[in-house]
Amino acid sequence: MKDAIRYVFLTRHGDVRSGWKIMMFLIGTAFLASGVVALSRWAGLASDIVDALLLLSTVLFVTWVIVRFVNQKPLAAIGLWFHPRAVRELGMGFLIGFLMMSGIFIVLLALGYARVGWLDRSFGEIFFTVVYAVAFFSLAAASEEVLFRGYVFQTLSQGITVLPSILIMSAIFGVGHINNPNANALSTANVVLAGIWLSFAYQKTRSLWLPFGLHMAWNFTQTTVYGFPTSGITFSEHRLWNATVAGPEWITGGPFGPEGSVLATLALILGTWYILKSRYLAAPEGIITLDSVEDVLPPVPPAGATSTDGVVA
Repeated sequence: MKDAIRYVFLTRHGDVRSGWKIMMFLIGTAFLASGVVALSRWAGLASDIVDALLLLSTVLFVTWVIVRFVNQKPLAAIGLWFHPRAVRELGMGFLIGFLMMSGIFIVLLALGYARVGWLDRSFGEIFFTVVYAVAFFSLAAASEEVLFRGYVFQTLSQGITVLPSILIMSAIFGVGHINNPNANALSTANVVLAGIWLSFAYQKTRSLWLPFGLHMAWNFTQTTVYGFPTSGITFSEHRLWNATVAGPEWITGGPFGPEGSVLATLALILGTWYILKSRYLAAPEGIITLDSVEDVLPPVPPAGATSTDGVVA
């Protein structure tokens, strides 16, 4: 009986099973996030950037606790390792995300379906808008990447392999946006596809820097640079332009924004293909991941040394 109970919770190697790790993460995040949000509301600190900061802090804290005390790894193991390629991956993410959304904008402009109007703002207002938008979209993207491509995804991959994990987490990512304003079947399918795109970005590099750069640049370019809604939300305070679209919604995305269009579908497919085929993107050697073992193996005692149980090695 004791062995049967042990088998339910532990693997034959004595590790906590993936399902229980994920459950601990989800319960811990939900419990702490609800408390933190309630406290911020009570203190009158409610704002989009404060909410994004609190969510990121909560997810990182719960991740650190479980990674440190259950997996016995550093927080860097979820893909936040500051390796020599981190800056390049982050920069490539920004560039690819910007180019993908810019391609959509150029096509809409060329077809006559999009028009942009400059908002009459001073230099100081423009500067503040850009800084605030960078901060907000960075925090929001980081929160979603740690939540959807971080501990849960990586632990699930250990339990059921990578491809099923990508499909499951991307489907959850899509469902998470299904109640956004003006969401429809095409927009939801594209968000699922975006989840696959970002998951492969993590898997190709085994770090969160590339998917974070892609995610942040996609949203920032979509709203701040070109003035479109992001996932159905206008974010008018983060815009430099005011974009309007007129034409078939399956091409323009309508009020949901370009993410609800077939142009986004094509861009995400091409972006995923590039990431998978690019020879400039690869996981560097020697980084710590949740499934690496070299960093948790006990040190080898010198020849002739006595171990803790009194046996000579």
